[in-house]
Amino acid sequence: MIPLSPSLNIISFISPKKGYWNSKLGEHQFYLSRSSWSILSICMFRLKKLNQKSINVFLPNYFCNDPIPLLNQKNINLIYYEIDDQFEPDLQNLNNLSETAKPDIFLGVHYFGNPLVSNFLKNFCIKNKCWYLEDATHCLKRDKIIGTQGDFVIFSPYKHLAIPNGAILIVRSDGPSKLNVEDYSSLNINQFLKVELKKFKFKKGLIKKDFFVSIKWVIKKIILLVLNEINLFSNFYKGIYKKGLNPNYFEIIYPYKISFISKHLMLRYDLDKISSLRIRNQKIFIKVLENKVKVHKKFNSKQNYFNHSPYLLPIILKSDDEAFELINKGIPIIRWPLYPKESLNTSKKFENIYFILLNHTINNKYFKDIFRHQSDLKKIKFLKSTSQEYIDFKQLNSSNINLTQSPYYGLSKAKVENKKIDFYTIMIDDRKVGVFQVLQKNYFNFITLLRINRGPILINEVEINERIDIILKILKFGNIFKLRVLSITPDISFFSIESLFLKSIRSRRLKFSNWKSSVIDLNKSIDELKFNLKPKWRNSLRKAQKQNLIISRSHDKEDIEVLLKYYLQDIEKKKYKGVNPELIKKMAQLQSDSEKLYVFNAKKDNLDVGSILISRQFKNLIYLIGWSSEDGRKLNVNYVLLWEAITYFKSKECKLFDLGGLIGNNHPIDFFKLGLNGDYYENSGEYLVI
Repeated sequence: MIPLSPSLNIISFISPKKGYWNSKLGEHQFYLSRSSWSILSICMFRLKKLNQKSINVFLPNYFCNDPIPLLNQKNINLIYYEIDDQFEPDLQNLNNLSETAKPDIFLGVHYFGNPLVSNFLKNFCIKNKCWYLEDATHCLKRDKIIGTQGDFVIFSPYKHLAIPNGAILIVRSDGPSKLNVEDYSSLNINQFLKVELKKFKFKKGLIKKDFFVSIKWVIKKIILLVLNEINLFSNFYKGIYKKGLNPNYFEIIYPYKISFISKHLMLRYDLDKISSLRIRNQKIFIKVLENKVKVHKKFNSKQNYFNHSPYLLPIILKSDDEAFELINKGIPIIRWPLYPKESLNTSKKFENIYFILLNHTINNKYFKDIFRHQSDLKKIKFLKSTSQEYIDFKQLNSSNINLTQSPYYGLSKAKVENKKIDFYTIMIDDRKVGVFQVLQKNYFNFITLLRINRGPILINEVEINERIDIILKILKFGNIFKLRVLSITPDISFFSIESLFLKSIRSRRLKFSNWKSSVIDLNKSIDELKFNLKPKWRNSLRKAQKQNLIISRSHDKEDIEVLLKYYLQDIEKKKYKGVNPELIKKMAQLQSDSEKLYVFNAKKDNLDVGSILISRQFKNLIYLIGWSSEDGRKLNVNYVLLWEAITYFKSKECKLFDLGGLIGNNHPIDFFKLGLNGDYYENSGEYLVI
């Protein structure tokens, strides 16, 4: 069983700062201990700025009780509006309430990391001249939706990260009220709270006073980490989870100052990595529990890694008894706790909603214990095959062909890098179920390094248990006693159950920077594909199509070499690491009817302004390289070239178009590729096996 909160990684103390919480233009940030203080601060801002004797605060009636003790003041009127069964505000109820009580502050919640988007709410706030408080406490980080709507935005990093406390309050000038951020930018939040809190009356002992709270927290985390590693606390945690299904109300608040340890740590965590792990955990829990529990339909859908990180996974159970049964099996089931006393009727609407904890520090061993896979490697055989046998099988059976496991790529790479290549067919009993190719090179007549990149390729009918066994058997290619080291990047999703079994005793992940990309489904109609484009991408395409560009298409080696000339010039000018041109040249020599390179080129006034190179394997495609001149970039030439490629290959009944990888760190190329709104995927990473 796992603890409720993430485990502490000591390395985090010495990690470099990340840029996730850098202030943006037209904004100002404050750091506090809890979001309860953030909400109270906003109320205090409103009372002071507008010199009001009292204010009306609209809160959802499905809301955590934590801030309520602080807000229960005579000059703060809490008015609860209805939330529907999709965790959205009941708009009619909002209108009705506003007719009897004019709102001064409206609070809208992004429940469990799922964004709340509504033009009605923005217009509601403008109409009533109230401040929009965007509650993003269930959200790990900002993105293009979350943190972009309110006059104020609140985050609670302590809910997601291993820190003792920590909340962020953001004041925005782009919200419905168009606040003057300068009114707040010079404000010393601690001094402001110290002065203004004298006007408020709190219950005796409500605000916790503990100077050593952070030090005690660190010591506790280290002890729990050790005890949890040796499974000493398993039954203890089960008891905690069961107790949490019927939580009692408590009224203790942290002091408003953020601790030094919290601020130090929260600026150093890799939120993209944590987000990816949370999404993985969600997908695996859904897979492990399929046909056993019902996941709330709003949360059982495709989530984009770059957009939204889940906080909790809502599931529907019949009773606490059913929850206890899952807890006993190690599944971390909780209630979203502590409704305000004033809104207890809400619990009836959501009485069958429970939550699975998506703690990103859940380790692979935990999931493997839940899945309880029993390996049977004896029935699996790997037969050496010729490249033609390999091609024939792939052509007939595989729908997930990738470039790096294609023969003409493998043979080209072997030639350019002076390596040997072997092709294998995977057999289960008498069935051919997959293929993979292995590149190998001997160093110093001493040790052999083997490389399997994005393999094996398996037919869809292979069951999950068989997939796991195939991967585990492939790992046996690495053997330190035979002086054979295997580097493998399996063609399996980072979000899959199979990925959990790679971390065997003999394998070690080399890096976290997994291969990430996006795929366009060419089975959709042209109208569907165009409609699916993000608005900015669609507008850029329209502008490019009006520029009278001359588009040509070719797979001749001479035209490929012309593109490579421009590509090398681009690499030298911009100083980035690109694809080896010699590899491309060799692939051009080995082209066949089934595996071929295509150049799409654009001219303006008889001058080359941009080109892209696409590789085709049977019915699947991948974007390889591209370049554009200064004029080409101004003409949005890459938009029209990529769209021409999509429309052409669709007409040839191709199925999938891989956009050739994403760089990460908000790189402009990623925004360009993601503008097509394809299906995001991420593989399990690279592993070293000895």
